[in-house]
Amino acid sequence: MSCAPEGLREALVRGGVALLPTDTVYGLAAWLDSRPGVEALYALKGRPRDQPCQVLVFSRPLLGEALAGLAPALRRAAAALLPGPTTCLLPDARGRYEAAAGSSPGSLGLRAPRVDGPLAGFDLPLVATSANRPGGPDPATVDAVSEGLRAGCAAVVDAGELPGTASAVVDLRGVAEGGPALLVRSGRDPEAVARALAEAGCTLDGLNHHDAGGSSA
Repeated sequence: MSCAPEGLREALVRGGVALLPTDTVYGLAAWLDSRPGVEALYALKGRPRDQPCQVLVFSRPLLGEALAGLAPALRRAAAALLPGPTTCLLPDARGRYEAAAGSSPGSLGLRAPRVDGPLAGFDLPLVATSANRPGGPDPATVDAVSEGLRAGCAAVVDAGELPGTASAVVDLRGVAEGGPALLVRSGRDPEAVARALAEAGCTLDGLNHHDAGGSSA
């Protein structure tokens, strides 16, 4: 089933899992504040509960809330990359996003896709992971998602074919102390990541770093 954001919101608030587009690949998502939904997400994915997932936000206010309270240099670096096809590893000093942290409380992987249309204003913070089995290919279309995963979703939003390369992953946690950002996964265009960070006064290490893989959209 494909649904509008109104139906999507209802499904997530009820504790369901949704299949959603980002600006890279399709992901599975649950409402951050629904413990049953987050547990259902982990179970559907087949992901150990001690492994972290992303925090996925679509609206500017939710992105601003996630960046509030960060050190100025860290906030500038994150704002240079988000919204966009990057997952930023950040401190979660207040513990707001602990539901996505697995066994690593105090940190979060923040994802804010650059999207148009109704999802751009979607007002629920989500716990998310790519819509594949662990180690499987990242899905660029809804049809590329396995039937078993689709069957476990209470809502599906189909945005057609996506680029198909998972987001870059950049660890920004050392930036607050004056250190460089670290490229953990390259994404489609690591040089663009480096340029954006340079404009924010931040250097990027690891451009030749081998991708760490993972399960991020």
